[in-house]
Amino acid sequence: SSGINAEYGITRKAGAAIAAGCSVINAPSEDTPIVALHLAKLGIEAGFPDGLLNVLPSSRENKPALGEILCKHPDIAAMSFTGSTEVGKLLIRQCADTVTRVHMELGGNAPLIVFDSADVDRALNATMMAKFKNAGQACNAANRLFVHSSIYSEFVEKLSQRILALRMGNGMERKTDIGPLVNSKGSEKVRTIVKNTVDNAEIELIVSNENTDHSSELPYYSPTLLSCNSNTNVSIFHEEIFGPVAALYSFDTEDEVIHLANSTRYGLQAYIFTRDLAQSWRVSEALEYGMVAVNEGAISSACNPFGGWKESGIGREAGHFGIDEFTENKLICFGL
Repeated sequence: SSGINAEYGITRKAGAAIAAGCSVINAPSEDTPIVALHLAKLGIEAGFPDGLLNVLPSSRENKPALGEILCKHPDIAAMSFTGSTEVGKLLIRQCADTVTRVHMELGGNAPLIVFDSADVDRALNATMMAKFKNAGQACNAANRLFVHSSIYSEFVEKLSQRILALRMGNGMERKTDIGPLVNSKGSEKVRTIVKNTVDNAEIELIVSNENTDHSSELPYYSPTLLSCNSNTNVSIFHEEIFGPVAALYSFDTEDEVIHLANSTRYGLQAYIFTRDLAQSWRVSEALEYGMVAVNEGAISSACNPFGGWKESGIGREAGHFGIDEFTENKLICFGL
């Protein structure tokens, strides 16, 4: 079962399961069923036998009942889900009755750390990718940007210029940099998080790209940069944003930023930028995340295991680890 809207996410689950000899039931998000249906069509064209790759679209109202049936059905050997941590916890509880194996790829609140030794321009390029890809709608999107105090002003100025240059509009048009959010509910969630944050007197709105025909129309949301100073008692520090909004923090020491980065219930992915090789290893090992990108804004690939720690999930996708989620170990011992 899957709640994702990215074709590579479906294929790295279904591909691993089918390679392990399993048939698949895909229950796509009610907002994005077309990719799943099209992949099933491609499977038919490729000669998949009936029943190997199945798609069960449903309405938002029927999704909870469908999920419960799949979790509790005795013929379901494993439940693999990509989506929010809250829904993932519910599915885990429902799978407990039959002790169904679970694989969860859940929410994230990725820190992006820029040390004073970093190549600033490279860090900026990666930040734009890590934060604003798919309008910030990615579980591993950079949400909290931690920048060393010695380069903070330079980084903020250059990042603000790049955000203001983003073009928002129809995602099918080549000139568009930022498309709409998945639905009005998603846009309202982002608005609520930002409002709750900027209502705090210590938060500064650095830039909001309103230079677009769609800035006031749902479900669009303008790319936004907030300066949170050292204030971590705001919702944007603790919640997954899932939109084109970044929160900036300044830091002075390595220990300080590691503590800040780890101060979340999520642990999917982190990003660090430094020219100091020893520091890159030291910080990567100290960060409580399943994936760490060093001087890179995107690290997902077919061979890299994808998954998180803490409340960001259970298990891994892709690489040889991905197929392990759909296999069982068996010991057969012969007496001689």
